[in-house]
Amino acid sequence: MIALLTSLVAIGLLIAGQSGVSVLDVDPAMSRALGVVIFTLGLWITGVVPEFFTSLLFLFLSSLLAIAPPDVVFSGFYSSALWLIFGGLVLGHAVTQSGLGDWLVHRLAALSAPGYLGALTTIALAGLLLSFIVPTAIGRVVLMAPIAVHLAKRLGFQAGSNGQAGLVLTAGMSTSLPAFTILPSNVPNLVMSGSAEGLYGVTFTYSDYFLVNFPVLGLFSCAATIALNWWFFHEPPEQVTTVDEAEPLTAPQVRLTVVLAFTVLMWITDYWYGIAPAWVAMGAALFCALPGVGIIPVGDLPQKINIAPIFFVAGVIGFGAAVAATGISTWAGGSLVAMFHQANLTNNIAIFGALTAIGSLVAVGTTVPTAPGVMTPLAGQLATATGWSVESVLLAQVQTWVLVPFPYLVPPLLLTLSIGRIPSGQAVRLLLCYFALGILVFAPLHFVWVRWLGYFSG
Repeated sequence: MIALLTSLVAIGLLIAGQSGVSVLDVDPAMSRALGVVIFTLGLWITGVVPEFFTSLLFLFLSSLLAIAPPDVVFSGFYSSALWLIFGGLVLGHAVTQSGLGDWLVHRLAALSAPGYLGALTTIALAGLLLSFIVPTAIGRVVLMAPIAVHLAKRLGFQAGSNGQAGLVLTAGMSTSLPAFTILPSNVPNLVMSGSAEGLYGVTFTYSDYFLVNFPVLGLFSCAATIALNWWFFHEPPEQVTTVDEAEPLTAPQVRLTVVLAFTVLMWITDYWYGIAPAWVAMGAALFCALPGVGIIPVGDLPQKINIAPIFFVAGVIGFGAAVAATGISTWAGGSLVAMFHQANLTNNIAIFGALTAIGSLVAVGTTVPTAPGVMTPLAGQLATATGWSVESVLLAQVQTWVLVPFPYLVPPLLLTLSIGRIPSGQAVRLLLCYFALGILVFAPLHFVWVRWLGYFSG
């Protein structure tokens, strides 16, 4: 119904624009652009078609209707974020293909501390560790969720039990939510950083982004995931796990481990030498596929790499650029600016609260992967209204990605529910509690931390 209604509204705006009729106090050209934007958002929100296909539809309609120049519509393909995703996809494939991912998570599962809390902690730490190694949330969930199911069986939890639900949800949350505070690890981070680079010339380094976001939001997310899943789902294990005899790493796994360690080291120290994370990831990916290296066959690049995320991100970045170029962001930003001026928010805490509320509403309406495509083009307007720097306004988005109230907002969480066959009601209750705890306790702590670092102020 939502997809149908937004499509009908979009068609109405397109007809009005083509007929030269002014609607919503915007000129006909912007009306056409607004129609494409609403149509795209309606499909992204509802997911009635795959996200990458919606991105392709956006690129097609934007070009067909000439709502913006081609270099704007296709600007996502110029962004370094796109090539960071390419590198991450190849590295994630290499981790899976070589068996290194299974080796790592099985060893961690075998070393699980006694009891249900120990199992939850082990799964959460494994998911967090993989966030530094595998730069795609879907790839991490595909690795971790089956391991959580396997561990639940070893602990004696039957399918559909609370014990299994807690372990599987911990796997999904720990691999998805803390990663929003690690620059190369999730799509929204890359969309925001790529759009910020193109729109404002603002570049976020791996280390700066990590320092601002991880100490409070990342650690909170991991700790709250463990605590809340224990509170909601804890059951005494029915049997004790046995530690499997560790198998040695194979030669390709050893080589891939060295490549990944070097890649992470390069990401962490990027402020020393100035090479963007995208080119580090791309270089590591190409090295893995070099003939003679023996990690993955070079033929895997065109045949086995899922390129859907590349089109999705290219569409989202182009969407943000088109929203800015057509004046839609200025038009929508003007309304937000007027709201801020009317509210006369001069206190930094109130500004932070207002930006968090707006970002959360946009995320609920568009899902987290597409929220940066909407919010980032508005950052300039919001910076003018609040007196904050553009960097501060951009960074104020991050807590709205980490603190989510519904599983549909984060596609890897939906995949987790599917793998574990967990009713969505269980996840919604858990995430609503997680969201409330985060907004009331950890968002204020994050504000204090980031203020101390010199952001979130005029």
